[in-house]
Amino acid sequence: MKDLMTTIAKLDSNGVQVLPEGRSKATSPLVHSSTDMSAATDDKNSQKDDPNEDWCAVCLDGGELMCCDKCPKVFHQNCHIPSISNLPDESETWQCLLCYNFADMPLEAPGEKRTGDLSMREMKIMQRIVLEMYCQYEISLAFREPEPLANEEFYNMISNPICLDDIKAKLDLSNPEHYTDVQTFVNDVRLMFKNSLLYHQEKNLVTKIIDFGRELEQFFEQQMMKWLPSYSHRQSDDDERFQCPLKRMRKIIEE
Repeated sequence: MKDLMTTIAKLDSNGVQVLPEGRSKATSPLVHSSTDMSAATDDKNSQKDDPNEDWCAVCLDGGELMCCDKCPKVFHQNCHIPSISNLPDESETWQCLLCYNFADMPLEAPGEKRTGDLSMREMKIMQRIVLEMYCQYEISLAFREPEPLANEEFYNMISNPICLDDIKAKLDLSNPEHYTDVQTFVNDVRLMFKNSLLYHQEKNLVTKIIDFGRELEQFFEQQMMKWLPSYSHRQSDDDERFQCPLKRMRKIIEE
């Protein structure tokens, strides 16, 4: 009974879980993506009675967290994409974007107001893909925030810097510079990886960032193949984009 009362005390009437902050990232649990929907469904069925996770799926910190009613994941309001502006009523359920069923959403709803050449379904898919990338916690860390302005060498070398936070900001419809087509979004993500590879190879910096970038880029292209296949890079058997960054670097320089 004591344990039950402790658990109930952690939840307010809106399903917001309040947890202590400051957990070390090194000891935080891995956050698993829900990319594989069949595996996610099986996992969900086997964990129906499991409580929600204790740490935000994006930043792995505690605090005031919104609990998804369809999976164990929890999010800070501003970590989720799109941001959670209004908390649901007691009688309402809430599900994160990773649990959203796009099969229930038409390609374009009758009378839908488009954002440039972008449908609301496409915008939601783009938000989903970026949220998935943030949830790849370790490999996405180096790509989340802008390079510090103090790194003059970087900005002398990279003329169009961009990071995940910049891309996330342009997925907000209230942003005057929000995306109005899928291709611009795809170009920005690929530019982010190209900039990182160019800088680290040119400076002969042998770091995990190159490997993490290659892994995150491959993850992104897998998401594109799944959700927006007409914009994806289809890998052939001899495509070494993800296996050999040095060959990629030579190709970029030649271009």
